[in-house]
Amino acid sequence: MRCDKCRDEAVFFQPNSGRHLCGRHLALDIETRAKHSIRSHRWMSPGDHIAVLVSGDRKTAALLSFLKKLTADRRDIRLSAVPACGADTRGASRSSAMTVVESLRIPCIEMPLPGGSGTAAQEKVTKIALAISLDDIAQGVLGQFLFGNAGRLMHPSSAGSGPLPVICPFIAVPSDELDLYWEIGGTGIDLPPGIPARDTLPQETRAILEDYSRLHPATKYAILHLAEQLSSGDAAATAIAGATGPGTGETKMSSPQKRPNS
Repeated sequence: MRCDKCRDEAVFFQPNSGRHLCGRHLALDIETRAKHSIRSHRWMSPGDHIAVLVSGDRKTAALLSFLKKLTADRRDIRLSAVPACGADTRGASRSSAMTVVESLRIPCIEMPLPGGSGTAAQEKVTKIALAISLDDIAQGVLGQFLFGNAGRLMHPSSAGSGPLPVICPFIAVPSDELDLYWEIGGTGIDLPPGIPARDTLPQETRAILEDYSRLHPATKYAILHLAEQLSSGDAAATAIAGATGPGTGETKMSSPQKRPNS
């Protein structure tokens, strides 16, 4: 199958657009959507120091790689990496995360502690970037409705606590596209697929969502738009609220005590 943009060999079929895309045009499309999310939510400002949580999977590596590319020519924005803390990011995963960070030549710092100490506080980090995907939000938001926690979406600031605002550039990009984005433009390091922010849905309910989305490719985007409307456009807080389990207030990408919130 040929790419609908350039007629090179296609590597991916995009259900929501109906297009077959080669690696180069898929990467460009992902970057365009991520940049649109950043612009529309005003997630970057001159003087920012953005810390990216990296968990040793393709999704977080893709975010780190994208933000490095985006800020490469900007001297007014700093970028650092933060190894994610928690049971799912120990051992081999942490080692993989550090390998990615070193391969991209991005400085590594530690998350600030609740008291405001730690290298991130010393380095004056202004924002935390999370690799929350469209799938994470769609499953999480649906889960909140099913468990009767829609209020967490309408008042997302109550979903958790933390000292720094959060940005989520990949909220409009499905996880499988992010995995490919790393394979296409990464540093050649073999990593496992993206880890869901949190498994908030029972297996059978998640299967229903995936089956319905295959028939109606715009479903997950519609859920994202609904969540943003409920939260008055606070997409980052909505992403965290949707990606946390009912009543837990924590994500798999960080420890409960250190998770940032917008």
